[in-house]
Amino acid sequence: MYREMFHKGIEWRAHAHAIRQLYGTWLALRADNRAVPFREFDPATMGDIADDMIVFRPAGNGDMVYSHYGRSLVDRVGTDMTGQASSRIRESVGAFFRECNARVLESDQPLLTLHRSALSGQVHLWERLVLPCRDADGEPVIVIIAKPRQFRDDLLAAVLDASLDAIVAVHLVRDDAGIPVDGEFVSVNRRAAEWSGVTVEAMLHQSSVLTLCPWLVESGLWRRYVDVALTREPLQLVTRYPCADAERWLEIACVPFGDGFMVTQADITERKQAEDAMRQSQAEYARANAALKAEILRRQALEDELSHLATRDSLTGALNRRAITQGLRDAMARSARYAHPVSIVTMDLDHFKHINDRFGHAGGDAVLRRTVDLLTHGLREDVDMVGRLGGEEFVVVLPHIGAAEGVGVACRMRELLAGASVDHPDGDIRFTGSFGVAAWDGRETMDRLLSRADAALYRAKAAGRDRVALDEGLGDIHVLDHGSVVPLQPSADPPPFTPSTRQGTAPRAPRRARRQAPVLPPQA
Repeated sequence: MYREMFHKGIEWRAHAHAIRQLYGTWLALRADNRAVPFREFDPATMGDIADDMIVFRPAGNGDMVYSHYGRSLVDRVGTDMTGQASSRIRESVGAFFRECNARVLESDQPLLTLHRSALSGQVHLWERLVLPCRDADGEPVIVIIAKPRQFRDDLLAAVLDASLDAIVAVHLVRDDAGIPVDGEFVSVNRRAAEWSGVTVEAMLHQSSVLTLCPWLVESGLWRRYVDVALTREPLQLVTRYPCADAERWLEIACVPFGDGFMVTQADITERKQAEDAMRQSQAEYARANAALKAEILRRQALEDELSHLATRDSLTGALNRRAITQGLRDAMARSARYAHPVSIVTMDLDHFKHINDRFGHAGGDAVLRRTVDLLTHGLREDVDMVGRLGGEEFVVVLPHIGAAEGVGVACRMRELLAGASVDHPDGDIRFTGSFGVAAWDGRETMDRLLSRADAALYRAKAAGRDRVALDEGLGDIHVLDHGSVVPLQPSADPPPFTPSTRQGTAPRAPRRARRQAPVLPPQA
């Protein structure tokens, strides 16, 4: 898991405005080299920032306890850690958290950390500020604010700064009714700062986009940018831009970005002036117009390419239908080349409509996210794939796995779902799933393989749900009873695996060991 710690340069390394704000407050209180009082960072007095805060207090046995766990973090990771011991988190991310706390207590200095999310979810990269404080009794208290990074990694910031175009990313600020009334800068490259006449740091510290750029409202661009964020439809146009020295022409591309938008502005003043100067020449004008169209097509092609990078289901973090389909297709191609098996497991949550009817869509969404966490647990990282086909339907692709092992994986998943629950104000939500397993015979199409797994899934549902069924490849489907041993004997195996004939077939790739960590709640 990617993780980094920084003792220095926190003021310019941090992306989140709230982190920079709290760090500045801590430095001001520490100016006289005295211990910073916890009362200045008590979540009860911090307003909305408290939703992203964590507070650790000593437990008296060398461990530390979560005394506060913000609501935004609960929503993102799906569990409330208030009152839980830090030692409960036994995965690598838990060891990282404890190391951070120990370093802060020992050095009595703040720490900025970056780490990838431990499990599939909505957040890819977390940014955390860890602050040492003291309560009224002089006891140490650790205050943490955790914010998700909007970008994949810092390399993107370097790419943005290298661009000759001005690029800004804006997060919408909404009123109590949820209506966008302003924005705040999430990221700004140096070119955009130069055009605005201020530094990058000044723009990022500016809490109001419209205060710095009031001309956006006057020109009507602000309304069009907000429409992009709300409708998710990209925008391209050429417009005038007021500058201190002279009027300039800009080519603007605006695309949706989280709960906001990203704008790319290219200065085409010289090209526009050339077009005006050559307006009398029809041939020159036609060539200039063709160049403009080619530029627009180029930008559209880049946007299409970026849209294809979206491979994750936004609700659960599992691979979306397009990505899991491509993953299965690639796995079958490698199977045909290297002569190793491939199995798939299709899964459907039982009585999911009843869950939505009783607990609402928020409860149903929580069940879907929990389901992906359970399906992912124990799979081989970067080898096995979990995808959401839509609604409550999921598929798991298992390269290097035959039918018998595929049934074993499905049985383990069924037991995990049957033993899990999701907290809800109306009561714990219990849920189960039905599973269908099929192994590729080396000849059939991907659609046929999925169809056989679906047929096994439907047979499992018809047998009473909360079951695992196997399409044995001979036209027979076997449903397993709970707790039964995988019923495959040599005489009942599917037909031998027969990949496409190729010369110089490479040897079978070694399997990677499955992770066997216990099921624990994901952390910020």
